[in-house]
Amino acid sequence: MTGGRSALLALLLLAPPVQARDVAFLPSSEASSEASPDALSLVADPALAIIDAAIAEGRLDAATEVVQRTLPLRPGPELQLRVAELALARGALAEAATAFTDLTTEPSVVAAAQQGLGITRLRQGDLAAARVAIDAALAADAGLMRAWNARGVIADRQRDFATADTAYAHALAIDPGAAPARANQGYSLLLRGRHADAEAALTAALAIDPAMSVAATNLLIARALQGHYRQAFAGSSRAGLANDLNTVGFAAMARGEYAVAEAYFNRALTLNPRFDPVAFANLAYLKAVTEPLGTGVGEDLTR
Repeated sequence: MTGGRSALLALLLLAPPVQARDVAFLPSSEASSEASPDALSLVADPALAIIDAAIAEGRLDAATEVVQRTLPLRPGPELQLRVAELALARGALAEAATAFTDLTTEPSVVAAAQQGLGITRLRQGDLAAARVAIDAALAADAGLMRAWNARGVIADRQRDFATADTAYAHALAIDPGAAPARANQGYSLLLRGRHADAEAALTAALAIDPAMSVAATNLLIARALQGHYRQAFAGSSRAGLANDLNTVGFAAMARGEYAVAEAYFNRALTLNPRFDPVAFANLAYLKAVTEPLGTGVGEDLTR
């Protein structure tokens, strides 16, 4: 991509209507598999296994109840690690960061604590601190799938795609069924303009975990950027159709197909009973980028 088209693609990825994004910022209700303690579940202690399973399934109240019952009986780093994981799963990032940091001096849980700290720092937007913690986790235990997944996200945000490829390959070698790693691999490919490859990876991720809404949005974008507009709406719901129309319209605009974009934006406005500021802003932007061309809507900026 060159010229105006690449500028429009950047807007698609960074601005309204919907951001393509990795799963590191998923709310806890959508990110249970990403937030689950992968290596922690390989423990003999039944209480710890129950807590791990509850966190993995997003049953945070149940996990908290077991922690509260168990903690007075046998406090220790393994249980404190679950307390930190619960804070991370709830999105209490400051609390999680403190809890994980306190555990990084405990030899029995140091690798998992560094992993949790790295993921927490990543969600807080501190890439430098996240990388330090994740690298420490992997140095202590190269079998941590979530740490490799986080390392890939860090590399993507630094546009170090070779490292991202390696990290996701490691994560998926450890757990081929890791939907977040597969989804992040798809997002990484989307960032590079490899839309067909991104579509394949995101489709595979959603086959594992159909509830990953961010992956579903990124799949819609990957299809729309290939001009597969009808296919892009395959997973759309009635409630989310207006947003999806805006997103596909923006992708069409990125491709220079302005008449298609205008049709989708107008359709989004008709579906929304209230004023739709996103669709209105997109139409205004479309007018701004097409009028100077002097050739009408539908002209490709790269021509």
